[in-house]
Amino acid sequence: MIHFRPPRLLGQAAVSVLDQAWLSALNLMLGLLLIRLASKESYGVYAQLFAAGLFATSFLEAVVFNPLVNLVAGKRKEDRAIIIGYLDRYQRRLSILIAIVLGGICAWVSAASGQSNPLVLGIVFAVFVKANAAREYARSVAFLEFRPGQVLRIDVVYGVGVMLGVAGLVWFAPLRIDYVFAVLACANIAALIAADSPSYPATREEEGYREAIQQMWKRGRLGLPGAILAWIVNYSYLFLVAAWLGASAAADLNASRLLLMPISLSVVAWSRVARPRIGSLVGQNEQGQLDRLLILSLLAMQMLTIFYVAALWLALPWLKVHVLGSKYDSVGSLLLLWGIYFAVNAGRWVGTAALMGKDRYGFLLVGSVVCFVVMFIALGVAVPLYGVRGVIMALIVVECLSFAITWTIYRYARAS
Repeated sequence: MIHFRPPRLLGQAAVSVLDQAWLSALNLMLGLLLIRLASKESYGVYAQLFAAGLFATSFLEAVVFNPLVNLVAGKRKEDRAIIIGYLDRYQRRLSILIAIVLGGICAWVSAASGQSNPLVLGIVFAVFVKANAAREYARSVAFLEFRPGQVLRIDVVYGVGVMLGVAGLVWFAPLRIDYVFAVLACANIAALIAADSPSYPATREEEGYREAIQQMWKRGRLGLPGAILAWIVNYSYLFLVAAWLGASAAADLNASRLLLMPISLSVVAWSRVARPRIGSLVGQNEQGQLDRLLILSLLAMQMLTIFYVAALWLALPWLKVHVLGSKYDSVGSLLLLWGIYFAVNAGRWVGTAALMGKDRYGFLLVGSVVCFVVMFIALGVAVPLYGVRGVIMALIVVECLSFAITWTIYRYARAS
């Protein structure tokens, strides 16, 4: 049985921030461990594979998770449960297909680049993608039903599984990339087993199922190209830098970005809680309340970014000696650039969530196409001139453009 209660945004957000802080600390721990114990080339490969895993998540968010919010808005409890059950059935099939495709690409690229055990790595990576997709769907539904406590429980089990598995690798086995992704896959499976998610109607009504999928694709077909382009804008630099400047340069970029990932995860925490709330306010035509929510969210995100970047900058000498090591001496010069990027990115995310709540997926697609074109132009200009720093400069330019486009579109959507 699904229990639906009106949202208490502040309390929900606090639990969600705690959850994302936990995930942030977990990702930071794992990344820093690989930075310390693995070669720069191995860490560069790990960063690229993890970004590929995020592609699968972005894909499913665009065609399943985000449309789900709009589909269930204003529905009765029983109807919500049926729709969630339909999309659960669909995402299981879709995530298997995505896992097979990405696993095959991973194995092929690994073999072509001379990595050891490419077939094993491809299989393990495919299992990771599938298990991670299932966990993300469980988290998304829990957020949708305003149950962040269950999300926290899922992620605590996942995190404990990752820590135990990685500790076992450090103690008993070499820290190989395929072993690391095997640990992540097993931790995802353990989290799903311990999730205690509510049951949904196991209806086999094909007409209702097809109708739900059609309504989902009505939104997803517009959101998907934008999500793919957004992923390319946000993560393709890792693959381009690895091709242009080598895996070591990709490792430097990801190591410096890793230190600022808590900002990004905090923004994700906000969006997970705020998206259902935004959808509810749009459905009730409460434009004034929506504007206040967005303004407060913008201010909070910027204050968080400023304080975090300042604290990180002050702690950088200690981090270089005790955490990063001599292999990553160039990271310090990249931190402030990443800080600017994440500050603009946080503001853009708030606007993106507002446009999704207003069902303006088509406008988001137009903005993504423009940013996609500008990114490659900016990279082509900045990288030859500034090297690794040029990559972040290009991303800042693109993010500023995306911020301007998103909020301009929101002003238009607000007036219409």
